[in-house]
Amino acid sequence: MKSAIVIRLFASLVITYSITSYADEHPSVTTDLIIRSSNDWTGSSLPSYLSDTPEIAVMRYVIPPQTALPVHKHPAINAAYVVDGEITVVQEGGIQRNFKKGEVIIEMVDKWHYGVNQGVKPVELVVFYATTKELPLAIKKPVP
Repeated sequence: MKSAIVIRLFASLVITYSITSYADEHPSVTTDLIIRSSNDWTGSSLPSYLSDTPEIAVMRYVIPPQTALPVHKHPAINAAYVVDGEITVVQEGGIQRNFKKGEVIIEMVDKWHYGVNQGVKPVELVVFYATTKELPLAIKKPVP
């Protein structure tokens, strides 16, 4: 376990150095850290990373105006970039937060929630999932 953490830290440092070095050598390249956090959008800590072979999935969602997504939860860590529009994310139980174009939603893991577009134009999201082959990207809450 410790060796996996060391390898991840080393890889992170190499990637960070490579990006910084590239930007230094090419002044026309700009970099902006949009978000980096070990907490989801509610402030809760993210769980330990999966122990199975990782898989990255990237999805694009377009949510029409006045549309709510079904209540669901995610079994793995993921984050959504709001490409356009504004969405309200609501955790079952009442915590909610609005996210606008250019912001990132670090999703909660294994907690029921949903998103709603209350605006007049579509919301476009690009969602990055750090998952495994066996896990679904989302699990819809059964309707009683």
